[in-house]
Amino acid sequence: MDVLIAGAGVGGLALAAGLTADGHTVRVLERAPAPRTDGAAVTIFCNGAKAAHELGVPLDGLGGPVRTLTFTLPDGTVFGRTDLTVMRRRTGFGVATVPRHRLLARLAAPLSPGGAISYGVEVTGVAPDANGVTVSTADGATHRADVLVGADGYRSAVRRAVLGDEPARHNGWISWQGLTVALPEIAGSPHARCVVGPAGLCGLMPAGDGLLQWWFDTPDAPESEPTLEWLRGRFAAYAGPVAALLDGLTEADVQRYPHVRHAVPDRWGAERTTLVGDAAHAFPPSQAQGANQALEDAWVLRRRIALPDGLRRYERERIPRVRRISRLAASEVTNRPPSPLGRLAGRLAGPRLGGLAYLAMLRRCSNVLGDR
Repeated sequence: MDVLIAGAGVGGLALAAGLTADGHTVRVLERAPAPRTDGAAVTIFCNGAKAAHELGVPLDGLGGPVRTLTFTLPDGTVFGRTDLTVMRRRTGFGVATVPRHRLLARLAAPLSPGGAISYGVEVTGVAPDANGVTVSTADGATHRADVLVGADGYRSAVRRAVLGDEPARHNGWISWQGLTVALPEIAGSPHARCVVGPAGLCGLMPAGDGLLQWWFDTPDAPESEPTLEWLRGRFAAYAGPVAALLDGLTEADVQRYPHVRHAVPDRWGAERTTLVGDAAHAFPPSQAQGANQALEDAWVLRRRIALPDGLRRYERERIPRVRRISRLAASEVTNRPPSPLGRLAGRLAGPRLGGLAYLAMLRRCSNVLGDR
């Protein structure tokens, strides 16, 4: 089968690797002129790690392993701790924070730039029919394939062409994020931290090689004010590592990541087209499942693509799980600390039960952990 994939992000490259291993002819068209090096880091949970492994691209050794996640108030008071090693014990796969460019490089390794992946090629038109699909690109060329998969992000040209629906909506929140050498007491350990308070949430995750993935979730910032100055003022009451981190940053370190959400439609394509990842189901990053769900899409689609009605079957299998995680991600308010009763419940439950509860949630939102 000849498969055309629009987009060389996590979902597109993972799918390309799996389909190439199965003997399909795969071409990836990427709008960017070169492999991406931005994007800070992503957290790969056990479901994403298992999906990548079974697609033939194990992620072993990438990034920084994360064994515990501690939640504190701005003054340092601990109100919860989650034991993430439960996931490795129960599924065989753990949790790691991985620089995005290293993840993309690992996923692209089975492919050949200039061959399977063409950079600087933007999809501008899609014409599906019963036997395949014709794709037009900005350079005036046309490409014919048996199947087209839109893996081109939340502003997907393939989604617009095939479904014609509204773009993803911004929910009024932003993550200000970065990946820098900072806070060695956290960056050099397997222990992550989230600081929750009225100003917003600050996350601190070890990403390997002394790097720290950090982010600040806030409502929209004023356009007229320098980002770093605004963040320092907003989070002035957050002591300890948050203050130390902000003191050491420069404007160039801070990347803006708006929180957007797609409605998850009943169908993700027409005829011989479908979608994966944010092109199908962008949602806010509060559950850290964006890259993981893209890997899950690739895992399911690889198994279904060659079957009669395989594209629609893939969609039917993924839609209930994706809608569940999308609702969870959209419902979480990241600047609302738990009530005193909630804090007590968290302390009584303990880290292990917290890890088991998180794993149970992932199973409800996962095909790779739940399907046999």
